[in-house]
Amino acid sequence: MARWRYVLSEALGGLRRNLLMSFAVILSVTVSLTLLGAGLLLSEQVDLATDDWTGRVEVSIFLCDDRTCPAITTEQRQRLQQDLEAQPVVAEVFYESKREAYDRFTRLFADQPTLVEAIDVATLPASFRVKLENPALFGVIREQFAAYPGVEEIVDQRDVLNQFLRFTTLVRNGALGVALIQLLAAGVLIANTIRVAAYARREQTAIMKLVGASNWYVRLPFVLEGIIAGALGAAVSWGVLYAAVPRVTRDLAREVELLPFIGVDQVIAVAPIMLAAGVGIAALSSLAALRRFIHV
Repeated sequence: MARWRYVLSEALGGLRRNLLMSFAVILSVTVSLTLLGAGLLLSEQVDLATDDWTGRVEVSIFLCDDRTCPAITTEQRQRLQQDLEAQPVVAEVFYESKREAYDRFTRLFADQPTLVEAIDVATLPASFRVKLENPALFGVIREQFAAYPGVEEIVDQRDVLNQFLRFTTLVRNGALGVALIQLLAAGVLIANTIRVAAYARREQTAIMKLVGASNWYVRLPFVLEGIIAGALGAAVSWGVLYAAVPRVTRDLAREVELLPFIGVDQVIAVAPIMLAAGVGIAALSSLAALRRFIHV
């Protein structure tokens, strides 16, 4: 216990003696791990939205109404609905009239009155909204029903979803890439800080070696100093995410009702990863900086 108390006191004393550099290390680790945590949480958000949207992806079959092709008759519409419901790849079929399409449009764009005023009931086509057992089987619907009389266009919502997912994946990968670069920079800063601390206490370590202290015992206070700084940076960065992310997602959830958002549970789940990253980069950087001081 006396040895461990000595190691801990030396580590804390090193942080106090190099207060400005210790603060810079903690700040650098905080920024790096905040970006890393944000990237991980963004990945969780993308996965959550993908799972939710994939389950709700529908195929829209827009019906002719004399604007671009002869209007579909009642018999043709009923036959189309029966054939759709008979398809084994189809889970559910919903018919949406022109009035229902207009009502849904006005709800979606209620905050854009100019756009709503430019649209009337006759502008929007009636349609069948088809939910598939497997959204990847969209081609079956297109091949069989594209040439049906009264069908104007068949649209797969996956195209819009895939565009959004490509964008979010790009943002997520960018955040993780910047976080890794920042972690590398933090590691270099930690290594320099430990190297300066070891050089300043070179006479003390030389005496310890002369009285029989092992290389690990000599190095341990410096390594622990780096680990404490890394752990503090991880704690601060996680605290920032814990305070900010739930508030941001609550505000977004009020604005975007159709999209599920991550919450506190996901923020808590990334805490061990952030702590491991902070402690790991600090320990590795400290050990790398002390290689020249192994044999004193």
